[in-house]
Amino acid sequence: MQEYAHEYAERWIHETDSFDKNSGLYLLHMGHNIAKPNYSHGPRQTGHYTIHFVREGRLQFLYGGNEVVLGKGDMFCKFPNTTYTYRLAPSDSKLRMIWFAFNGSQVPELMAMVGFTHDNTYQRKVVDPDLESVFHQMIQLPKNLGRKQLIQWNSYMFRIFAKLLPEQEQTAAPRSPDFWLRKSLDFIHTCYAEQITVNDIAAYVNIHRTHFSKTFTDHVGIPPVKYLQNVRLDKATQLLKETSLSVTEIALTVGYPDLFSFTRAFTRQFGCSPSRVRV
Repeated sequence: MQEYAHEYAERWIHETDSFDKNSGLYLLHMGHNIAKPNYSHGPRQTGHYTIHFVREGRLQFLYGGNEVVLGKGDMFCKFPNTTYTYRLAPSDSKLRMIWFAFNGSQVPELMAMVGFTHDNTYQRKVVDPDLESVFHQMIQLPKNLGRKQLIQWNSYMFRIFAKLLPEQEQTAAPRSPDFWLRKSLDFIHTCYAEQITVNDIAAYVNIHRTHFSKTFTDHVGIPPVKYLQNVRLDKATQLLKETSLSVTEIALTVGYPDLFSFTRAFTRQFGCSPSRVRV
């Protein structure tokens, strides 16, 4: 560790490029420290997100007119362009922390999923042996992070966010038809090419097939099997008009098991064979 005015610290600083900035989550800098008796930061702002984990000792954290004392195993986060202050709090142990500064298009959603807001910026007792193992692996990364190491860093950060997520998601609202119908539509539009069936869709949203089919038909206006077929055939029509793929390739691409079943479904739907669309 290198000595600084307020701490002993080891730091990694990454110079971002276009590859990083196109990522959902990318590193700016990270580090770990041992605080000196005069340790204090702020009040100050940054243009990125940062999360700090307290590994030993105690810390006074001030944000938005609030003040909290955090101890071993606790963590806090900082949002961009928001003023924070944190400093040493009385403790029998030296303050030791590890931190990660990052940005990315997925970060706001990740923070929300974990439950962090500008008014709720800390959690208690989150550091366990598993997280300490992740920290240890991250500290072992070389100072000059290559692409391989940066991808490893991303995997570690997603492991950290996974640890911070609640063990059980909400159960009341998600069981409403509005929720699982929307989820089933998303599933169809994402997986239509994988030869999924109505049974697969009902199982994905954890609803009995009979109830699923009836409710889907009542809300959407057509049965789920017909909706799935429409999605496949609409995509097939687009491919027939815009690509040079063979009809067999298109049949398999949109989720039909063979050319015969695709041609039969297409002809029934549109009154002509797939090859006629290209004429």
